[in-house]
Amino acid sequence: MRVKLELSGLTCGGCVKTVNNVLKREGAEVLSIDLSSAEIEIEGDVERYIKAIEKFGYKARVIEA
Repeated sequence: MRVKLELSGLTCGGCVKTVNNVLKREGAEVLSIDLSSAEIEIEGDVERYIKAIEKFGYKARVIEA
């Protein structure tokens, strides 16, 4: 399933890299990450990926499915 998430807590390129690495390690297909809007588009097991993101101190919520 392809979804767009809104992330909170992203403040720099390092944050984007961390989230990207976490998601790839979990098996997500990361389609795009936009630091300025704090949005990410992914494909895969969304609930699993949200939990992985939140383990690193960021918040995520689905804004478009």
